[in-house]
Amino acid sequence: MAISRRSVLGAGALGALGLALPNLSLGQSDGEKRRAKNVIFCVSDGMSLGTLSMVDQLSRLLHGRPSYWAELLNQEYVVNGFQETRSLNSVVTDSAAAASTWGSGRRIWSGALNEFPDGTKLRTLTQLLGEAKVRTGLVTTATITHATPAGFCVNAPTRDNQPFIATQYLASGVDVLMGGGTQYFDASKRTDKRDLFSDFAKAGYAVAKSREEMLAIEGSKALGIYSNSHLPYWVDHMNSPELMRSTPTLAEMSRKAIDMLKGSDQGFLLQIEGAKIDHAAHGNDLAGLIYDQIAFEAAVKVAIDFAIEDGETLVVITTDHGNASPTLNGAGAGYGDSEAGLARVAKMKSSYDRLFTELGTEPKAAKIRESIEAHLGIAIKPEEAELLAGKSPFASSIFYGGRNATLSVILGNYTKVTWTSGNHTSDHVLCTAFGPGKEAFHGLTPNVASFANILAHYDIRHENPKMTYEEAKKIRDAKNVKDGDGGLAAHLHADVCDCD
Repeated sequence: MAISRRSVLGAGALGALGLALPNLSLGQSDGEKRRAKNVIFCVSDGMSLGTLSMVDQLSRLLHGRPSYWAELLNQEYVVNGFQETRSLNSVVTDSAAAASTWGSGRRIWSGALNEFPDGTKLRTLTQLLGEAKVRTGLVTTATITHATPAGFCVNAPTRDNQPFIATQYLASGVDVLMGGGTQYFDASKRTDKRDLFSDFAKAGYAVAKSREEMLAIEGSKALGIYSNSHLPYWVDHMNSPELMRSTPTLAEMSRKAIDMLKGSDQGFLLQIEGAKIDHAAHGNDLAGLIYDQIAFEAAVKVAIDFAIEDGETLVVITTDHGNASPTLNGAGAGYGDSEAGLARVAKMKSSYDRLFTELGTEPKAAKIRESIEAHLGIAIKPEEAELLAGKSPFASSIFYGGRNATLSVILGNYTKVTWTSGNHTSDHVLCTAFGPGKEAFHGLTPNVASFANILAHYDIRHENPKMTYEEAKKIRDAKNVKDGDGGLAAHLHADVCDCD
């Protein structure tokens, strides 16, 4: 099957997002309905406002129309606001603590999942809703055992024990699980040799390991695992006929999950995560970032389309934190070079992962120039290639010391896009809501408020125990627990996709 770049950009990625939204008069009547039957919580993990801005600007530049989320912002039937994102121990959060605020309504120490340092386990959204017979689902482009989906469901002292999180999913009874992470379910890859695929099948789950198997799923429960680690970046996915055949998109997984969960008398909760936006921001990877945001917005459209037809569904669209603050800068006389710089993204055919995998560990400058032009469509200068071939010129910087940062600085000469770091940021983040109960997400809201807001739709009220920063620190100090790097090392270590 031949897949052309024009067809992917036109009818697929940017093109699909440019479809006009329905002109609905839902503002007043929708506002009178305070309770939703279904909740779809969409997370563009690590999305800074610059990411949303550049996707919108690129869509307008190439196609003369706004991106999907940008267009949604202007609709009278949605509510827009911001969330603050701090964790228990820092104004800058990691994804585990951030998702746990949604999952338990309490601030958690970065790196933990719905659990305090003394071992106190907090009741989670999926636990409480499952007891009320509300159906639940988690969909992601990361490993399904990654921090954000786990934050809605799991109690664990650390996000890093993904084999353990996989077993917790089986015990949790979550109805639909879709993402990557074969290594955490396959007996041949688990250190305990437990065959979780078989265990899920025995528990009544349809098990799918490819796009074809996912599309064929029938029944009400499913475990879909489509890659050994995280799913591929969308820029790599859309440029590979094999991946297009074998690996579902986030929109396809979301549509399948909704189809499986809908129809229950008690309704459903579905979390949809575009995880690789965060990974790309960590790696200062512009093509990875832009195209995964496009793929995420396509999944958001699936959720909104369902909610419009259904009439009883609340859709929340937000992120857990900013990351790396990517920004299109003014460049050239009258800043006239900025748009041309951003337009270069349309010629990029690869993530940094694919590029660096091809280059190997000690590539020569000539090979670097050749590969960058082939993968990213940019002919860098010989002296710039020499910087990549040698020791990082920013080796002493805690923010720009790696090879990815060096490449992003060089490419910034051409794209006019720069990054503040490869780390999470403290930014307040955008939140858009549609459907019954959307008003709760207006203005600047704390991330912990979403827990009670969601439970209220099912007439459930639950207060988890609280712990202050001082109390948590005292316990951690007594145990001599040291902080890591907020999960950054794990992000970057696992971010090269094994797409088997």
